[in-house]
Amino acid sequence: MSGSSAPRSALRAAALGAFVLVSAGCSGTPAERPGQSASAPASLTSTERLADDLAEASLAYDNGDLSELTVRLRAIELAGAQPSDEPGQAALVAWRGVVPPGDIPLRGRVLGPAYLTGTLAAGAEIDTEQLLMGGQSVSIAAGTAPRKGLRLRVLRGDGKMVCEQTPAHARECRFVPSYTQRYRIVLQNTGTGEARYHIVFD
Repeated sequence: MSGSSAPRSALRAAALGAFVLVSAGCSGTPAERPGQSASAPASLTSTERLADDLAEASLAYDNGDLSELTVRLRAIELAGAQPSDEPGQAALVAWRGVVPPGDIPLRGRVLGPAYLTGTLAAGAEIDTEQLLMGGQSVSIAAGTAPRKGLRLRVLRGDGKMVCEQTPAHARECRFVPSYTQRYRIVLQNTGTGEARYHIVFD
């Protein structure tokens, strides 16, 4: 996958887009049923909402929109989302640094989803593996900037497609692995310009 004097542009580069992978204990989820490519629902799931919040927080920071950043950061903190790489940590520090401390709530979930952060050049892709536990519902969603031009795929170790979403932004893949195994999560930028993403998993 991808000091105090650091230029703002470097922090902006770190605060890039979102890809979300979240495990959830949801009964009644079909076992490895391929995801649908219908348009995103008006009502977002918690996974889709977190993906969207991360992407929109990045854009609000870039645009200097403190009001929007405050709203999005509050939602991210309440979800308990935590960056697990340096770019994601730098982005979160940058966001927190411009929002008044009193506007940032105490953290929500203690064991919230973790996430990775990065960018994709036109035509590039990120291809990562995750060990997913058999019998446990998994939800994967992508929050991207731009919202179109990115393709999300989830594949088993044997190459079988479990789910595909195009465009990827805030559109969930949900399934239950039949047994514990490694899965590939591939996010591809099919657009003509650079794209931003976060990768989050719980």
